[in-house]
Amino acid sequence: MLFESAGAARVLEKVRTESEGTVTRIFVKVGDSVVKGQVLGHFELDAAEHKLNLARHVLESRASLDAAQAQADSWTIAREETELQVRKRMSDESRLEWALAMERMYRANFEQKQEDEKAQKLEFDFCEDQFEKRHFRAPVDGVVTEVVAELGKRIGIANHVFTISNENAYSLPLIVPDALATAAVSEEVLPVRAADGKSIGKAKVDSVSDNPRSSGSKILRLLIKAADFPIFTRNQLMGMKFDVLLPPVALEDGHRISGN
Repeated sequence: MLFESAGAARVLEKVRTESEGTVTRIFVKVGDSVVKGQVLGHFELDAAEHKLNLARHVLESRASLDAAQAQADSWTIAREETELQVRKRMSDESRLEWALAMERMYRANFEQKQEDEKAQKLEFDFCEDQFEKRHFRAPVDGVVTEVVAELGKRIGIANHVFTISNENAYSLPLIVPDALATAAVSEEVLPVRAADGKSIGKAKVDSVSDNPRSSGSKILRLLIKAADFPIFTRNQLMGMKFDVLLPPVALEDGHRISGN
Protein backbone atom coordinates (compact mmCIF):
# COMPACT_ATOMS: atom_id res chain seq x y z
CA MET A 1 0.00 0.00 0.00
CA LEU A 2 1.48 3.28 -1.12
CA PHE A 3 0.92 6.60 0.63
CA GLU A 4 2.34 9.92 -0.51
CA SER A 5 4.23 11.97 2.05
CA ALA A 6 4.31 15.73 2.36
CA GLY A 7 7.46 17.48 1.17
CA ALA A 8 10.77 16.55 2.77
CA ALA A 9 12.22 19.09 5.21
CA ARG A 10 15.74 19.35 6.60
CA VAL A 11 15.90 18.16 10.21
CA LEU A 12 16.13 21.21 12.46
CA GLU A 13 14.69 20.74 15.95
CA LYS A 14 14.24 23.29 18.70
CA VAL A 15 14.37 21.69 22.15
CA ARG A 16 11.85 23.32 24.48
CA THR A 17 11.31 23.00 28.21
CA GLU A 18 8.49 20.83 29.56
CA SER A 19 8.76 22.25 33.07
CA GLU A 20 10.06 25.40 34.72
CA GLY A 21 13.01 26.01 36.97
CA THR A 22 16.63 27.11 37.16
CA VAL A 23 19.16 25.60 34.75
CA THR A 24 21.86 23.87 36.80
CA ARG A 25 23.70 21.73 34.22
CA ILE A 26 24.53 22.05 30.52
CA PHE A 27 26.41 19.09 29.07
CA VAL A 28 26.90 20.15 25.44
CA LYS A 29 28.21 23.06 23.40
CA VAL A 30 27.68 24.24 19.84
CA GLY A 31 29.22 21.78 17.40
CA ASP A 32 28.79 18.69 19.60
CA SER A 33 27.30 15.60 17.98
CA VAL A 34 24.36 14.10 19.90
CA VAL A 35 22.07 11.11 19.58
CA LYS A 36 18.34 10.99 20.08
CA GLY A 37 17.45 10.86 23.77
CA GLN A 38 20.83 12.18 24.98
CA VAL A 39 20.61 14.51 27.99
CA LEU A 40 21.69 18.01 26.98
CA GLY A 41 21.18 19.61 30.38
CA HIS A 42 18.65 19.91 33.18
CA PHE A 43 17.00 22.07 35.82
CA GLU A 44 17.71 21.63 39.53
CA LEU A 45 16.80 18.04 40.40
CA ASP A 46 17.08 17.66 44.20
CA ALA A 47 13.40 18.17 45.13
CA ALA A 48 12.01 16.21 42.17
CA GLU A 49 14.50 13.38 42.72
CA HIS A 50 13.64 13.24 46.44
CA LYS A 51 9.91 12.91 45.65
CA LEU A 52 10.64 10.25 43.06
CA ASN A 53 12.78 8.22 45.47
CA LEU A 54 10.09 8.40 48.17
CA ALA A 55 7.41 7.29 45.71
CA ARG A 56 9.65 4.43 44.54
CA HIS A 57 10.30 3.31 48.13
CA VAL A 58 6.57 3.25 48.95
CA LEU A 59 5.77 1.41 45.73
CA GLU A 60 8.49 -1.21 46.19
CA SER A 61 7.61 -1.87 49.84
CA ARG A 62 5.14 -4.76 49.44
CA ALA A 63 5.40 -6.20 52.95
CA SER A 64 2.04 -4.75 54.03
CA LEU A 65 0.28 -5.95 50.88
CA ASP A 66 1.80 -9.42 51.08
CA ALA A 67 0.82 -9.73 54.76
CA ALA A 68 -2.76 -8.69 53.97
CA GLN A 69 -2.95 -11.27 51.18
CA ALA A 70 -1.57 -13.97 53.49
CA GLN A 71 -4.22 -13.17 56.11
CA ALA A 72 -7.01 -13.21 53.53
CA ASP A 73 -5.81 -16.49 52.05
CA SER A 74 -5.49 -18.12 55.47
CA TRP A 75 -9.08 -17.22 56.36
CA THR A 76 -10.26 -18.53 52.99
CA ILE A 77 -8.63 -21.86 53.86
CA ALA A 78 -10.15 -21.73 57.37
CA ARG A 79 -13.62 -21.07 55.95
CA GLU A 80 -13.29 -23.94 53.43
CA GLU A 81 -12.18 -26.33 56.19
CA THR A 82 -15.05 -25.21 58.43
CA GLU A 83 -17.55 -25.76 55.59
CA LEU A 84 -16.25 -29.31 55.26
CA GLN A 85 -16.56 -29.85 59.00
CA VAL A 86 -20.15 -28.53 58.99
CA ARG A 87 -21.10 -30.89 56.15
CA LYS A 88 -19.66 -33.77 58.17
CA ARG A 89 -21.52 -32.49 61.24
CA MET A 90 -18.20 -32.04 63.03
CA SER A 91 -18.82 -28.32 63.59
CA ASP A 92 -21.84 -26.03 63.95
CA GLU A 93 -23.06 -23.24 61.67
CA SER A 94 -21.94 -20.48 64.05
CA ARG A 95 -18.26 -21.35 63.52
CA LEU A 96 -18.80 -21.21 59.75
CA GLU A 97 -20.48 -17.80 60.02
CA TRP A 98 -17.50 -16.57 62.07
CA ALA A 99 -14.97 -17.91 59.56
CA LEU A 100 -16.93 -16.39 56.66
CA ALA A 101 -17.10 -13.00 58.40
CA MET A 102 -13.36 -13.04 59.09
CA GLU A 103 -12.61 -14.05 55.50
CA ARG A 104 -14.72 -11.17 54.16
CA MET A 105 -13.06 -8.67 56.50
CA TYR A 106 -9.48 -9.68 55.64
CA ARG A 107 -10.30 -10.04 51.92
CA ALA A 108 -11.73 -6.51 51.93
CA ASN A 109 -8.58 -5.29 53.72
CA PHE A 110 -6.41 -6.93 51.07
CA GLU A 111 -8.46 -5.46 48.22
CA GLN A 112 -8.19 -2.00 49.79
CA LYS A 113 -4.42 -2.37 49.96
CA GLN A 114 -4.43 -3.38 46.30
CA GLU A 115 -6.26 -0.14 45.50
CA ASP A 116 -3.73 1.74 47.61
CA GLU A 117 -0.94 0.17 45.58
CA LYS A 118 -2.59 1.35 42.35
CA ALA A 119 -2.71 4.87 43.77
CA GLN A 120 0.96 4.58 44.77
CA LYS A 121 1.81 3.47 41.22
CA LEU A 122 0.03 6.54 39.84
CA GLU A 123 1.97 8.73 42.28
CA PHE A 124 5.24 7.10 41.24
CA ASP A 125 4.44 7.56 37.53
CA PHE A 126 3.61 11.22 38.15
CA CYS A 127 6.85 11.83 40.07
CA GLU A 128 8.86 10.00 37.41
CA ASP A 129 7.24 12.11 34.69
CA GLN A 130 7.94 15.35 36.58
CA PHE A 131 11.55 14.30 37.14
CA GLU A 132 12.00 13.50 33.46
CA LYS A 133 10.50 16.83 32.41
CA ARG A 134 13.31 18.61 34.21
CA HIS A 135 15.79 17.17 31.69
CA PHE A 136 16.50 18.50 28.20
CA ARG A 137 17.00 15.68 25.69
CA ALA A 138 17.98 15.61 22.04
CA PRO A 139 14.86 14.82 19.95
CA VAL A 140 16.94 13.54 17.01
CA ASP A 141 20.45 12.52 16.07
CA GLY A 142 22.41 15.53 14.92
CA VAL A 143 24.66 18.41 15.88
CA VAL A 144 24.06 21.13 18.47
CA THR A 145 23.80 24.36 16.50
CA GLU A 146 22.48 26.61 19.26
CA VAL A 147 22.66 26.69 23.06
CA VAL A 148 20.13 29.17 24.40
CA ALA A 149 20.00 27.83 27.97
CA GLU A 150 22.14 29.67 30.51
CA LEU A 151 23.45 28.26 33.79
CA GLY A 152 21.69 29.77 36.78
CA LYS A 153 18.91 31.27 34.69
CA ARG A 154 15.30 30.56 35.63
CA ILE A 155 13.05 29.83 32.67
CA GLY A 156 9.45 28.78 32.16
CA ILE A 157 7.59 26.11 30.24
CA ALA A 158 7.97 25.83 26.43
CA ASN A 159 11.10 27.99 26.35
CA HIS A 160 13.64 27.32 23.61
CA VAL A 161 16.86 25.96 25.17
CA PHE A 162 18.78 24.14 22.39
CA THR A 163 18.69 23.65 18.62
CA ILE A 164 19.69 20.36 17.00
CA SER A 165 20.20 20.04 13.25
CA ASN A 166 21.20 17.25 10.93
CA GLU A 167 22.49 18.21 7.49
CA ASN A 168 22.20 14.63 6.29
CA ALA A 169 18.64 13.91 7.44
CA TYR A 170 15.21 14.93 6.22
CA SER A 171 11.80 14.43 7.79
CA LEU A 172 8.74 13.23 5.90
CA PRO A 173 5.29 13.86 7.45
CA LEU A 174 2.83 11.15 6.45
CA ILE A 175 -0.90 10.98 7.30
CA VAL A 176 -2.29 7.45 7.61
CA PRO A 177 -5.29 5.70 9.25
CA ASP A 178 -4.86 4.72 12.89
CA ALA A 179 -4.54 1.00 12.18
CA LEU A 180 -1.84 1.54 9.58
CA ALA A 181 0.10 3.78 11.95
CA THR A 182 0.37 0.87 14.38
CA ALA A 183 1.60 -1.43 11.62
CA ALA A 184 4.12 1.15 10.43
CA VAL A 185 5.59 1.56 13.91
CA SER A 186 6.01 -2.19 14.25
CA GLU A 187 7.96 -2.25 10.98
CA GLU A 188 10.19 0.70 12.07
CA VAL A 189 11.90 0.98 8.68
CA LEU A 190 9.76 1.49 5.57
CA PRO A 191 10.62 1.45 1.85
CA VAL A 192 10.24 4.82 0.10
CA ARG A 193 10.39 5.94 -3.53
CA ALA A 194 11.43 9.46 -4.50
CA ALA A 195 9.12 11.59 -6.62
CA ASP A 196 11.45 11.26 -9.60
CA GLY A 197 10.52 7.58 -9.69
CA LYS A 198 14.13 6.54 -10.03
CA SER A 199 15.43 6.47 -6.45
CA ILE A 200 14.37 3.94 -3.85
CA GLY A 201 15.51 4.15 -0.25
CA LYS A 202 14.28 3.57 3.27
CA ALA A 203 12.74 5.74 5.99
CA LYS A 204 12.77 5.21 9.74
CA VAL A 205 9.62 5.82 11.79
CA ASP A 206 10.67 8.49 14.27
CA SER A 207 7.40 9.44 15.97
CA VAL A 208 3.62 9.11 15.81
CA SER A 209 1.15 11.84 16.80
CA ASP A 210 -2.59 12.46 16.52
CA ASN A 211 -3.76 14.33 13.46
CA PRO A 212 -5.41 17.51 14.81
CA ARG A 213 -7.34 17.96 11.56
CA SER A 214 -8.87 14.50 11.40
CA SER A 215 -9.86 11.94 14.03
CA GLY A 216 -9.08 8.35 13.11
CA SER A 217 -5.75 9.17 11.55
CA LYS A 218 -2.18 9.72 12.72
CA ILE A 219 0.79 11.73 11.54
CA LEU A 220 3.89 9.61 11.11
CA ARG A 221 7.18 11.41 11.16
CA LEU A 222 9.64 9.53 8.99
CA LEU A 223 13.35 10.23 8.71
CA ILE A 224 15.49 9.59 5.65
CA LYS A 225 19.23 9.98 5.18
CA ALA A 226 20.44 11.91 2.17
CA ALA A 227 23.41 9.56 1.89
CA ASP A 228 21.03 6.67 1.12
CA PHE A 229 20.09 8.26 -2.22
CA PRO A 230 22.11 8.82 -5.39
CA ILE A 231 23.61 12.27 -5.79
CA PHE A 232 21.18 13.38 -8.53
CA THR A 233 18.31 12.84 -6.07
CA ARG A 234 20.23 13.98 -3.01
CA ASN A 235 20.58 17.50 -4.39
CA GLN A 236 16.81 17.85 -4.81
CA LEU A 237 15.52 16.34 -1.56
CA MET A 238 14.28 19.60 -0.01
CA GLY A 239 10.52 19.72 -0.59
CA MET A 240 10.46 16.43 -2.52
CA LYS A 241 7.50 14.13 -1.91
CA PHE A 242 7.90 10.38 -1.49
CA ASP A 243 5.74 7.32 -1.96
CA VAL A 244 5.88 5.26 1.23
CA LEU A 245 5.15 1.55 1.22
CA LEU A 246 3.19 0.51 4.30
CA PRO A 247 2.43 -3.06 5.41
CA PRO A 248 -1.22 -4.18 4.93
CA VAL A 249 -3.53 -4.40 7.92
CA ALA A 250 -6.38 -6.91 8.18
CA LEU A 251 -9.62 -5.57 9.67
CA GLU A 252 -12.06 -7.49 11.89
CA ASP A 253 -14.42 -8.03 8.94
CA GLY A 254 -11.63 -9.73 7.01
CA HIS A 255 -11.04 -6.83 4.63
CA ARG A 256 -7.80 -4.89 4.35
CA ILE A 257 -7.10 -1.20 4.44
CA SER A 258 -5.88 -0.12 1.03
CA GLY A 259 -3.59 2.78 0.28
CA ASN A 260 -3.66 5.53 -2.29
